[in-house]
Amino acid sequence: MRTLQVRLLGIMAISFCNVIALVLPTAADPGDKAGWSVHIDPRKRAFLIYVPVADGSRVLTIGCLRDVDNFTVISSGLRIGANNETKATLAVSNGTARYAVDGEVEPDQATGMQAFNTDIDADAKALRQISGALLPVLEGKGPIALTVGSAEFTLPTTGLTQPLSRFKAICFGSR
Repeated sequence: MRTLQVRLLGIMAISFCNVIALVLPTAADPGDKAGWSVHIDPRKRAFLIYVPVADGSRVLTIGCLRDVDNFTVISSGLRIGANNETKATLAVSNGTARYAVDGEVEPDQATGMQAFNTDIDADAKALRQISGALLPVLEGKGPIALTVGSAEFTLPTTGLTQPLSRFKAICFGSR
């Protein structure tokens, strides 16, 4: 019986750490530089991030967790205008290209504002569909329009090429 309790506690601790690992890329990070960046780890996880000012909120985080077949989109630091714990749509567009996902609005402890979050089950087939809609937005020539609820923000494409290339290799490349 004692061994079973120890195992359950271990499983709970591992689960908690996994949840924390999913949440960490969303908040402002003291080391974040202004502009686009990519964070990659050995577990085949890649996070494409846009921060408007150094050490600021991560206005857009696109995460691809290949090790657990998950794709996540998060936005923090914007005045979304929706009630917490409600559904919302985040859309990015560039010219005629558009990618939109539904998610939830939650309080953002780091900024005191609201955050948008969605997690999508993403096997190889789902990643192909996501890449078909998302990449034309990210690879477009003009600025990227981001909307979440009533919030609107313009993301420049300057400095996106190199981080996007690394992100694509992990997220949309072959396993």
